[in-house]
Amino acid sequence: MRRGWKWALGATAAFVAAVAGAGYYFLVYDINWVKHPAGRYASDKAGRKTAVEGDLSIRWSGKPRLILQDFHLANAEWSRDAEMASAERIEVVVDAWQLLRGRLVLPEVRLVKPKLVLERRANGEANWSLGAKAAKDVVLPEDRTEFPLIGMLAIESGKLVYRDAKAGLDIDGDIASVTGTGGQGRQDVSISGQGRLQGEPFKLKLVAGSLLQLRADNEPYPLRLDIDATSTSARFAGTLDDPVTFEGVKLDVALKGDNLGRLTKMTGVPLPETPPYDLKGHLLRSEGVWTIERLAGLVGKSDLGGRVEIDPGRPRLFIKADLVSRSLDYRDVGPLIGIKVQAQGNEVKAVPRKPLPGEDFVRVLPDAPLNIKQVRDVDAQLKYRADKVLAPNTPLEKVDLDLDMKDGVLRFKPLKVSIAQGDVIANIDIDARNAQVQTRYDIGLRRFRLERFLDEAGLKDRGNGRIDGRIRLNGTGDTIAKSLASSDGDIRVVMGDGQLSNLGIELAGLDIAEAAGFALAGDKKVAIRCAVVDFAVQSGVLNPRVLVVDTTDSTLTADGKIDLGHEALDLKLLAHPKDPSIFAIRTPITIKGHFGKPSIGISPGPLAARAAGAVALGVLLTPLASILAFIEPGLERDSDCTKLMAGEPKPN
Repeated sequence: MRRGWKWALGATAAFVAAVAGAGYYFLVYDINWVKHPAGRYASDKAGRKTAVEGDLSIRWSGKPRLILQDFHLANAEWSRDAEMASAERIEVVVDAWQLLRGRLVLPEVRLVKPKLVLERRANGEANWSLGAKAAKDVVLPEDRTEFPLIGMLAIESGKLVYRDAKAGLDIDGDIASVTGTGGQGRQDVSISGQGRLQGEPFKLKLVAGSLLQLRADNEPYPLRLDIDATSTSARFAGTLDDPVTFEGVKLDVALKGDNLGRLTKMTGVPLPETPPYDLKGHLLRSEGVWTIERLAGLVGKSDLGGRVEIDPGRPRLFIKADLVSRSLDYRDVGPLIGIKVQAQGNEVKAVPRKPLPGEDFVRVLPDAPLNIKQVRDVDAQLKYRADKVLAPNTPLEKVDLDLDMKDGVLRFKPLKVSIAQGDVIANIDIDARNAQVQTRYDIGLRRFRLERFLDEAGLKDRGNGRIDGRIRLNGTGDTIAKSLASSDGDIRVVMGDGQLSNLGIELAGLDIAEAAGFALAGDKKVAIRCAVVDFAVQSGVLNPRVLVVDTTDSTLTADGKIDLGHEALDLKLLAHPKDPSIFAIRTPITIKGHFGKPSIGISPGPLAARAAGAVALGVLLTPLASILAFIEPGLERDSDCTKLMAGEPKPN
């Protein structure tokens, strides 16, 4: 936008220079005859028709005043406006004696009803991309001191229009009266405007240093910009070491709005979808690199701090960030993985997905599409740490994330989540280089404590044990839901050295008499000798190769399937009691329905014979060693399940 001003002013300057030069040569003639050849010269340099339709005159003195009436500069052919720049009247006073000494001093510049229209199309083409190298040379000084010294600048009823289809930005601004005091250019420059930002009305106000300060290369140039929109506000206040090259930016920044993602189009920087935010920081620019230091504030109910660097000068935009939260509210993570949220009073709640056509249930797997263009066009390195995670009924503790995005491949190496005194360690590769996005999941579940899950669920002292597992999947699709629905791979989980509520085990087998007895006599715990889950995953469908929970009282087995594509459950659980009860119901338990609303019932089929010892654990767990080695190398030697299979007694 700054460059657009310069192109437009360059065309005007070329015209003024041509007229002034001819005027000095033909002092005694009517200056109006000069405007046509001067217009042709300026048009040739700008690549656009440039003309003065009204009178052109000079009031001669030691400081001659050049007056142009009805000035016009044509716009690009594709623009909705015929003219890029126009003015009812332009008056420029030149200090002739200073000009003879090689200095351009303009004691007064007055613009009456000027209008400047700047536009950028969705493909990035801009109307200020003129073919005027000469004009560029005129308006792009190498440093601040080369700016002409302007004593007084007065703008009457100025208009600035800026449209950016790519950013969803539409400004229709008023240029406030900008005047110097006493011809010395000491008064601040002020511009105000209003328009639409991504469809919403907004207002802006810019207050910058005086014209005299603009030329003073030994002092920072002050600037303040306020933007207020329906859902976003931004405040910038500070200085620029060089307002010409925009180097040495030192601005305090305050941003507030309902979603950081809304700023992506306007800034060109990929920002995540977030709940409402309120952030502050210190914005710097040096050698073309933008840096936000001392970032601090809230995103949703989570605090966020750290440092962000943005380098737009590379062939691909490069972003580097090191961020930390002392306290992370789990609900604020939802938008990052495609779970929509909305504010409800003081609470932020997930917005249920709408059922797909022909479905009567609500899906729960995130379905927000990956921004493939950003992954392909941007390189990034991100480190994030949350020291504490707030998640009701879930024993989450902290999060560590290392993200690397380069050449169209997004990698989480690793994403580490501490939960139930153990860790989820996920290495995830998302390859967006080809038309079909490929995702590889390798997720380790390390040393979870069952008692922490039960405590959070309100079942304190109902069990304990260590849980380990591993998930390895490959899928395609630009959403989490699609990639899981098409995935192939393995999911394996094992638990040993544990205990569960005796009451809970009997209820799982629907052993009513035993359950009632425990309820009356007091609940006891049953040792979990071994629990193993081994799912084969093909085209998004989980089929249990092994699903066994073996305790001192009973053995639980299962078959059926889990369909990730349809988010459907179809499992049948069968309990084999080792202490037969005449009231034991030998009927399988069914788990059906969908992820969002599962249902548990009893199979209507015939009763199954379940004599004690009918399940041979050794036969069911034949591949145990390979399952444990898959989960974690070395686990096959240390697991209680391995010791059980080897016939070793469990230590007291």
